[in-house]
Amino acid sequence: MTLPLPHRIVSLLLVIVFSPAAAFGEEAPLHELIDRHVETRITEHRIPVAEPAPDAEFLRRVSLDLTGVIPDADTARAFITASDREKRARLIDRLLASDAWPRHMARVFDVMLMERRPDKYVTTPEWRDWLAKSFAEEKPLNVLVSEILGADGVDEEKRPAAKFYLDRAVDKDTLVKDIGRLFLGINLQCAQCHDHPDIDDYLHQYYHGLSVFVAGSKTFKQPDGKFVLQETVMREVEFASVFEPDSTRKTGPRLIEALMEVPSFPEGEEYVEKPSRTVRSVPKFSLRKLLAKRLPADETPEFARNMVNRLWAMMMGRGLVHPLDMHHAGNPPSHPELMDELTSRFVSSGYDVKELLRGIALSSAYQRSSLLPDDVASESVPVDSYAVAIMKGLSPEQLFESLLIGTQSAGVLEQQIDEALAEIEEGASAEQPELEEPNPEQVAEARAAERLRRVAEFVTVFGSVPGQPEGEFSASLPQALFLANSETVSEWTPPGPGNLATVLMTTDDQKTLTEQLYLSTLSRLPTADELELVGEFLGENDDRSKAITALIWSQLASAEFRLNH
Repeated sequence: MTLPLPHRIVSLLLVIVFSPAAAFGEEAPLHELIDRHVETRITEHRIPVAEPAPDAEFLRRVSLDLTGVIPDADTARAFITASDREKRARLIDRLLASDAWPRHMARVFDVMLMERRPDKYVTTPEWRDWLAKSFAEEKPLNVLVSEILGADGVDEEKRPAAKFYLDRAVDKDTLVKDIGRLFLGINLQCAQCHDHPDIDDYLHQYYHGLSVFVAGSKTFKQPDGKFVLQETVMREVEFASVFEPDSTRKTGPRLIEALMEVPSFPEGEEYVEKPSRTVRSVPKFSLRKLLAKRLPADETPEFARNMVNRLWAMMMGRGLVHPLDMHHAGNPPSHPELMDELTSRFVSSGYDVKELLRGIALSSAYQRSSLLPDDVASESVPVDSYAVAIMKGLSPEQLFESLLIGTQSAGVLEQQIDEALAEIEEGASAEQPELEEPNPEQVAEARAAERLRRVAEFVTVFGSVPGQPEGEFSASLPQALFLANSETVSEWTPPGPGNLATVLMTTDDQKTLTEQLYLSTLSRLPTADELELVGEFLGENDDRSKAITALIWSQLASAEFRLNH
């Protein structure tokens, strides 16, 4: 297909070429750098391009990506009707400065790094609280990852960081696979027994070089009953290919090509204190701490590239390198120069996550519509061109929180939690009448636990298999049945304390009612056809309460609600 260059692309290129920053050799803003590379490929290959996303589409997308929840109806109406030319940039800054941003990033990194494994030694709330605090403090990402890889669980303040090791039972092979995938972007699982059969870059020695860092780490049970990490002295491991079992080789600790030196100590002086069954093994030189220092560092460029790629995928729906854990020469980035420059900027920024996300969100590439022009076939637009926004399914946590916001059911949820806790308390009192009344802290913990239990129902139905990365959106019959029959959701759609159905029940004007319905659930105003359909539906049903409940449920069960446009 041969199309004339859209005027907007020409204008954008002129802005980039003749901007003051370019004229004086200054560093261009990050969003301009992104658009320069994305638009270059689009122009060279004459790829059709989607229009900029309407305000409502952009608002919903960026709210979900940066805070994990859709905007409420008042926020949606105010943004859509505002005439401020800088309102998108102001919105991005406001979302990044909100309390919701670190909480959302904690959920994102929990799912990314723990992949919904069941809790063993560190609870998910503890771990997420620690992550949220780290993001709220704007802790550089290399520091955050260093704390995770160096954690032993002994220091109570940093104990949650040890979840990465402890809840994998400190299993060497699991750790080697996951450290490679999640922190370096390379899946070395098929290089455990020999060089990777299909990928020349993934060598047998890389797997075992990475294993040296964690092979000596095990769990240790403290006198207080808590499990922490201990470590035995190691310098190298022996390995042999299954194809050449007699050709044994050795390697010390290695991060891909980089082989590390390990100091030696006189026999009997390797440990801080001689280990025993009751004394935790702590070597004078810790390979785990060496890993924590060297992996998330400038000397290991694979780390920054991997994290940039994952954060790009979080915002854009697909990595520059895809799949995310398959960085190798045979699978180059869709935009190699962009990957290089984003990585360089990320490192020079001090591994600043917020700055990277802000730059992506400000870009025209991020702000495109998910709909192509009517005369353009989707097959003509490569998915990795970013010429059209990639639609993403809401995560289970996003779905739960967005259903709650969309139905305005915070009061209903509180009532549900109160009733559940009352039943639990009544049962406990019947069994043990002598129990004392719980204190406020215990009540708060119980309420948080009950809320998490309800979120866990969504994770079970909409989440990935524990121990596996989140997959792409795929609607299923069990999911539809859950939305129809879940006790939690079914009590949010009918009239309840202050919720959307109650508001709509007291709204006499049909246009106002329909606008409130669409702004609350889909973050946009209804079309003329939708206004007419809602009016007809309400006019055909004598039971107004049931009709409004049905309207709300139909919005929540729609693909438009389930997908991040």
